Amino acid sequence: MAEQKYTGKAADRRYRGTAVDVTYSLRRCIHAEQCIHHLREVFDNEKRPWIQPENSAADEIARTVMLCPSGALHYERKDGGTEEATPAINTITLWRNGPLEVRGDLDIVGATVDVRGETRATLCRCGASQNKPFCDNSHLSSGFEAVEQTVMATSPSAEQGGKLTITPTTNGSLHLEGKLQIYNEAGELIFTGDDVWLCRCGGSGDKPFCDSTHERNGFAAE
Repeated sequence: MAEQKYTGKAADRRYRGTAVDVTYSLRRCIHAEQCIHHLREVFDNEKRPWIQPENSAADEIARTVMLCPSGALHYERKDGGTEEATPAINTITLWRNGPLEVRGDLDIVGATVDVRGETRATLCRCGASQNKPFCDNSHLSSGFEAVEQTVMATSPSAEQGGKLTITPTTNGSLHLEGKLQIYNEAGELIFTGDDVWLCRCGGSGDKPFCDSTHERNGFAAE
């Protein structure tokens, strides 16, 4: 039987409040714990339920949810307040020896995933995740190391934003189509463009870019 595509909806759990609901996807969570550190009265993993939207103002909950890098958390306002905005610029930030943090107007579509209208995601680039294309923190135990590109002589395009379509190619790299900017862990711009292939097998000698190593190292994602 073919594996059902992950749509990012069926696994989400909803925590209801009077002014705001919070949805949580365990499958997407990488336990960055931004929520716990910034608003523990609402997000407390030592309590059940661990998310209690009644314990703080909706605006504060919204600000905290937006800190979640993986997109495991989202919110829906019920009080007429401002809903989550789509970032005006598509950005990718490289975590040190870790995943790609992507923010923007995202569609992630491949053999095992179909997530549309997303704004945040952390995507595996070590090759070891059991939840590809998403990060599951396998880089912490796999020994993944990434020597990043040096800063390139480039500047952001005058035209920015719009849809960014991310395609995890079958047993291959991530193909990104749409205007985007890539930053290294120091916050330095290393790429700007509208079409790029990024490594997700962990073996490229040109990280974060694909150099076709996946064709030789037996990388299997689907």
